[in-house]
Amino acid sequence: MAHYINNVSRLLLSLLLPVISVSQSFSQNTDNPASRLWTLRECTDYAVEHNHDIESNQLNVENAKIDVLTAKAARYPDVSASMGQSVSNNWFNSASSKSHYGGNYGVSAGMTLYNGGSIRRNIEKSENSLKIQNLSMEKNILDLKLRIAQLYIQVLYDKETIKMKEENAAASKALWDRGLEFLKAGSMSKADVAKLESQNASDLYQITNARSQYDNDLLSLKTAMRMQRDALDILTPEIPEERILEILPSRDEVFNRAMELRPEIEIGNIGIQNSELNLKGAKMGYAPRLSLSASTGTNNSSGGNFGRQIKNNWSNSLGLNLSIPIYSQRQNKSAVEKARNDLEQSKLEAEEAEDNLYTTIETVYLNARNSQQQYISAKKAYESARLSYELAVEQFKLGMKNIAEMEQERSTYMAAELSLAQSKYMALYNLQVLKFYTGIEINI
Repeated sequence: MAHYINNVSRLLLSLLLPVISVSQSFSQNTDNPASRLWTLRECTDYAVEHNHDIESNQLNVENAKIDVLTAKAARYPDVSASMGQSVSNNWFNSASSKSHYGGNYGVSAGMTLYNGGSIRRNIEKSENSLKIQNLSMEKNILDLKLRIAQLYIQVLYDKETIKMKEENAAASKALWDRGLEFLKAGSMSKADVAKLESQNASDLYQITNARSQYDNDLLSLKTAMRMQRDALDILTPEIPEERILEILPSRDEVFNRAMELRPEIEIGNIGIQNSELNLKGAKMGYAPRLSLSASTGTNNSSGGNFGRQIKNNWSNSLGLNLSIPIYSQRQNKSAVEKARNDLEQSKLEAEEAEDNLYTTIETVYLNARNSQQQYISAKKAYESARLSYELAVEQFKLGMKNIAEMEQERSTYMAAELSLAQSKYMALYNLQVLKFYTGIEINI
């Protein structure tokens, strides 16, 4: 029975080992950036996670949280303990002991009872500073997402350009081969065949240029993602025409939504709140200050019983301190005037942020609308050029078109094809950016 169980165990182990090996291999390949195609969302998440500016923002947020705790702690008393020992020596004293020892021991505390509400205002300002740091980090993340999307779409366009160049090179190679057949048949001159060969060489050169552009743009994407040392390849999604020609939201709709969501607008509003708090604080420079202090302590000296001295010399004190400003050499008045100016400056900055946002949305909206129109026009031009080119190819094969006519048709077709691809990705990007300002994540 035991022999049978051992045989079954060996059989199961032999069956499971390949499965485990394959699973481990798959897991390793999945973790390797070069083994998969990256989506835009994955590129964006990676970039946000590894961006130094955002990491610095996170540290600023942590420091702002510490500042909030510090501001709140000002409501409580501060307590300190002290202890001192001293020795004095008089060599010319006729007493038997020429040295004298002494000690002081005490605990003191102080607390602000009234200071014009500055503690409360400092707490509010520190909380506002924390909000600003969080909003600044959010804005940097939004800007990074736009940057990654722009580079990602550029790389997509480069990949499609390479594909088009390769197809054009294959087509010119087929025409060259056809020309060689015509040359053998005596229906085409060597000069015309040489032109076809030269055109094919030019197309191959264009492929090299397209690949070089792709490499440069991919490097820019990797640099923005901070993954220069790893290989990267992105997923080429299917982009139906419905997504490119999607109905645009109105400018007012986008602007109103952006006013609610964009962090730079909220930063401007918080800046006004901080300036108002600073103005209140400046006015409180005319207000009195009231503080409470308390202490307890004792002392001892040489020549007596230590415990009895500590007990007999123990004393406590409690005091109130009232400070009333009478004349501050115009410091309070100047502080109030400067605080009013700072408040007006904050309002101007908030208005400027709102104006800049509207200008940005206006520009994005016009780009989205115009790029859609350009795509529609480019598609019509492409369809016309494609039909004309296909007809010209058939006519050339039948000897009804010469090299010059064929090349003109081909150049028109290639230009229309590139224009269509460019307008497609521009329309897609501008539409996504417009929706991005309404709070919708960019999705390609």
